[in-house]
Amino acid sequence: MIAYIKPSKCDKSPFCPAKRVCPVNAIYFDETINSYKVDEEKCIGCGKCAKVCPQRAIEMI
Repeated sequence: MIAYIKPSKCDKSPFCPAKRVCPVNAIYFDETINSYKVDEEKCIGCGKCAKVCPQRAIEMI
C-alpha cells in the first residue's frame, strides 16, 4: 500500500502534519499542482500520514 493525497481535500498548509510525521520524507509540495504529493518510490505504506491529516485528504491505496 502507498499513500495518496487528494489535492481537492488538501488545505496546503505549510505546517502539514502528515509531511512532518513521514519517517521517509515521502511527502513534498508539488508546485505544478499546487498541493502536496507522495513520492511513491519513497513511501513505505506505514499510514502515519493518513492518521494525522486533519483534512482526511490522504488515503492508503
